[in-house]
Amino acid sequence: MTILRFALKRSFRGPFNILLLCVLPVGVVFIPRMEGTALPLGIHFYGQVIMYAAFLMVRSVVDDRSSGVLTRIAVAPVSYLRYLWETLLAYGLLLVLQNAVVVGLGIVLYGDTLGAPLLQFVAYACFSLTSIAFCLAGFSLFGRRDTAYGSLSTAIILLSMIGGFYWPIEMMPEALQRAALITPPYWLINALSVLQRGDPPGRYVLSVAIMLLFAIAFLVVGSRRRME
Repeated sequence: MTILRFALKRSFRGPFNILLLCVLPVGVVFIPRMEGTALPLGIHFYGQVIMYAAFLMVRSVVDDRSSGVLTRIAVAPVSYLRYLWETLLAYGLLLVLQNAVVVGLGIVLYGDTLGAPLLQFVAYACFSLTSIAFCLAGFSLFGRRDTAYGSLSTAIILLSMIGGFYWPIEMMPEALQRAALITPPYWLINALSVLQRGDPPGRYVLSVAIMLLFAIAFLVVGSRRRME
């Protein structure tokens, strides 16, 4: 697990990583509910914090490519597959721990109004995995480092807007509401809203299942491209 430990340590290098992993997740939870939103606005924004945290962590894979680390791995006893899964596991563990802190704060601040805490945690964990896989797939599809950074940052903002992190889906035009169905953020907000409203459990299960399907699809794309 040497690679896993190294990935955990490297995740806290740089002020932006520390900000997104330790500071912003706590701060956004305190943003209160606005009129027209079923969930506190901070719960919406936290989804985008997850995506940007995943972006900054997975970016290290691109840095390894640029610095020649992946080339050295190709001739070392450590396989590329082991390097990849241990690195992604480290990032997943950090985001899952972050999710637990946010859910705990939500219980303190909002009580039972947000629904079942354990199921909230599961929804966040699934979305975290999806975000890591999405960033891996995005980085793997771009040959140039600067292009990947700019394109993925823009994609995260667009997905956050269409998926309901900034405002309720119902406020958007009908065409954009249909487009939201193919974005992972929509299904996170949908899962949390189902818990908050006390809707039938099947709707929650559907939302979580779709997020996991997104994660699998992104992982297939991202892992097949070695970014070399």
